[in-house]
Amino acid sequence: MEFREQFTEISAKQWDYLAEGDLTPKQAVAFLNSGMELRTFSGNLRRLYPAKDLETRLIEGLILCAQEDGKDAKADSVRRKVQNWMMDKNVPSDREEIFRIAFALGLDEKQTDTLLLQTVEQGIHYRNEREMIYAFSLRNHQSYRTACENARIFAEQKGESRPGQNVRTQVMRLRFENLPPGEDVIGFLLQQSANLGTYHNTAYQYFRKMLDLLVGGEEQEEAYSLEYVAEHYLRMKMPQSRKMVSYSDMQKVIKKYWPGSRNIKAMQSRSEDVSRKVLLLLYIITGGIWDLEYDELDEEYITPKETLEEHCRRLNAMMEECGMSRMDPRNPFDYLVLYCLKPQGDDDMSRRMERVVEELFGADGQC
Repeated sequence: MEFREQFTEISAKQWDYLAEGDLTPKQAVAFLNSGMELRTFSGNLRRLYPAKDLETRLIEGLILCAQEDGKDAKADSVRRKVQNWMMDKNVPSDREEIFRIAFALGLDEKQTDTLLLQTVEQGIHYRNEREMIYAFSLRNHQSYRTACENARIFAEQKGESRPGQNVRTQVMRLRFENLPPGEDVIGFLLQQSANLGTYHNTAYQYFRKMLDLLVGGEEQEEAYSLEYVAEHYLRMKMPQSRKMVSYSDMQKVIKKYWPGSRNIKAMQSRSEDVSRKVLLLLYIITGGIWDLEYDELDEEYITPKETLEEHCRRLNAMMEECGMSRMDPRNPFDYLVLYCLKPQGDDDMSRRMERVVEELFGADGQC
């Protein structure tokens, strides 16, 4: 099967534009600003819930979820929020709210995982006890009230955290998926409590592996600080100002959650979860060659298109292992990453990202 066949028709067209062409940074940014067919939150909802009563079902379901959680939900406020989503004026960024949307629409566990991946780029976290309780309830068509009550009971009974075995999320997911419908999910989670956690272990392991190449290890004479890494490697010409009032919607999307030294330090100390954007940027900076002694991509017979496809395969494997969304040609940031993965002249991946960011924001950080 050809690599492009994994995409939908629209995604395949946008993949072809990158894979077949030899785009300059200016051409890449022009397509990003005016040629891309972006995914929308409303479109994602309609694919998961194609019935005509989507908006009504969502409003009524969210009001019911709030009531089942013992909270007051004003109908007018919920209606405005839903209408804004359906017009794609904004999207929910709170994972809790996405779970409530899933309960409101009667989605199952797999559909909810898809919605999370499409909206916040990370699916259900199968080491997070609250998300696992939600997943179990969705899998077995239980109400949001039941899920919230089970989450409260677990919180009361779990007691102090004990040292765990650093179990990978995939292992926990397999154990969790084998739970029979009538199983006591609270009892299961209490048994596994030492192996649960808020942050992603696999993503952290990839983060450390790539970061260590940049900050240096004990065998190296010189170790760069995390501030140096953030400024000289990760920034890639991205404007430092946090003010984005004058930026276009596309610039805001690209700049959002772009990491600085504070983020890298927090991820390194595990006080903040490793983000998908950071993993992708680190892959670009390290050239994707940090895990191989011999890389066939270094051979002269490998074409630029084949190089792009192979890097995309590797990234997809890493993203899936971390519970994150696969590379998507219709995602603006992914589009820039894919642009950087394809060889062009003597520039490495990192330099290609710098050039396209500079083109998007201007040499002085403005349009």
